Amino acid sequence: MKQTAVEQLGIAFRQWQKEWDNFDVTSKNKPKSYDEFIKPFLEMEKQQIIESGNSCAFKQHIHSERINKMSIDELEQYSLEPSYTFGEEYYNETFNK
Repeated sequence: MKQTAVEQLGIAFRQWQKEWDNFDVTSKNKPKSYDEFIKPFLEMEKQQIIESGNSCAFKQHIHSERINKMSIDELEQYSLEPSYTFGEEYYNETFNK
């Protein structure tokens, strides 16, 4: 399963903190600045939001087509079934372990 941007950030932050704690001020290999450190995770979050929106829009289209073809009896039965939002479904399929 994929990791969310926040999960990836937590892992990277712990590593960055270890590097910073062990940083020797005479060394030229200074750990990244906060802005450099956080930038890839902000981009990852942006991509995850875009993927989610695209996935949900596509599933909504399929769902609407399916409902439009149902009879009244099928619609009544369908309304009694437990349901998830498309966002919950996307999260569970993509990130839930």
